[in-house]
Amino acid sequence: MNESTASSRDTPIFRTRRLGHVNFFVDDLERSTEFYNSVCGLALEFVETGLKASFLGTGHTPHDVGCIETTKGQDRRGKDGHLQIPKEVGAKPGLNHLAWEIDNEAELVAGYRRCREAGLKINRLADHQIAHSIYMNDPDGNVIEFYVDTVQDWRNVLHGELELITSVWDPDARPPNPRPLYEDDPPRREVATAPIHPYRLSHAVLASPDPQRLASFYAKVAGLQPVGNRGDLHVLRGSHPGYDQTLVIVASNGSTAAGLHHFAFELTEPAALETAARELARRHIDVERNVVAEAKRSLLLCDPDGQRVEFFVRSAPNRANSGASEVPLAPYLI
Repeated sequence: MNESTASSRDTPIFRTRRLGHVNFFVDDLERSTEFYNSVCGLALEFVETGLKASFLGTGHTPHDVGCIETTKGQDRRGKDGHLQIPKEVGAKPGLNHLAWEIDNEAELVAGYRRCREAGLKINRLADHQIAHSIYMNDPDGNVIEFYVDTVQDWRNVLHGELELITSVWDPDARPPNPRPLYEDDPPRREVATAPIHPYRLSHAVLASPDPQRLASFYAKVAGLQPVGNRGDLHVLRGSHPGYDQTLVIVASNGSTAAGLHHFAFELTEPAALETAARELARRHIDVERNVVAEAKRSLLLCDPDGQRVEFFVRSAPNRANSGASEVPLAPYLI
């Protein structure tokens, strides 16, 4: 990555609107799908059988969580035969990528061209039928996706069981669409029998050995706006006016491993969180941590592969610049 070229620009490479989804490699696809559906309350949107993947969400985007079964020593290929997932990339459970939503296709293509001009390495370009995507790495090696919706009525395009949906995308093949295709107020998807009823995906928390460098990357390349920092804790947001944070970056240390610390769903009101906590206890589902902080209340669960997922309600404006906090607790407090 040519950081000096990228950092000399006043215009960021991309202009991220919000966190679109998180995607994981999981050890057992059926087990993880069941957890996110029946425990976390995410509706199952579609299953890509050829990729051994499931996609679940709240209805705000085509999916909030993607689960791909580990490769078990086999390459996975897209519908046009291109190598989509090398066997060594998805060999064990963990984060596959974080996906950042761009406002429209014209903006995504402009970002692609700025990437080329700045000498930034692009891993691959993908056409997912309902989205066009650019994949690359951040300075810590986390894979990130910048994507845009290409159809508005995605519910009638991808649903049920599908074989393979992804091919290679050519950004120069046709003029890009300048019109946004996301829905501002989509119909909510709810799993009535689940103990938790999340409203929307909110943000991700990354732990980094160099938080300042990572925050600078996400500001200059992803176009996220810094809204507060306290030492090694950085809070950034996208352009969507309804989200007060999109990414939180904390320092990795002896107790906090580098990489994805957790990702978070917002609930609509305190009563919804209290009801969820009671129902989880009734069903004997373990809560990894309960958090009562100045700005929020939350509970965290661990999925079958150990990934943390947070469910929270905001109780006060986020104050990332105020005071000092205990370092081990910092990832949970914002």
